[in-house]
Amino acid sequence: MWQTKNGKPGKHNTKSILSKTTVISPSSKLEGSIETDGALIIEGSVTGTIKCGSLGIMEDGDVDANVEAETAMVAGTFEGEMLCKGKLTFFRTGKVKGNVSYGTLSIESGGLFDGTVSKFK
Repeated sequence: MWQTKNGKPGKHNTKSILSKTTVISPSSKLEGSIETDGALIIEGSVTGTIKCGSLGIMEDGDVDANVEAETAMVAGTFEGEMLCKGKLTFFRTGKVKGNVSYGTLSIESGGLFDGTVSKFK
């Protein structure tokens, strides 16, 4: 139980404490589908399909998937198809192979891209 401001036991409001962020930890391997309207941060390995609000593939993250996201940042490895309706960023450590559609695109110097790219309409 949680205490209210007057020190009496009260109900816990999970919406104010928990955010809408899902993290795939570095030692995790996931195969299948992930769907969330919140943020998805991948530090481990994911194979399958992803639909999310915001996607972050960290430096040690490895993703082989079909992705649909509002925004995406790639600092790790991505292979597959990605539809990013908003801003898509490839960091200098990012390695991307596949077909990518984007709203806005940013590739840092050193970021690798091998595939096709098109503007989201």
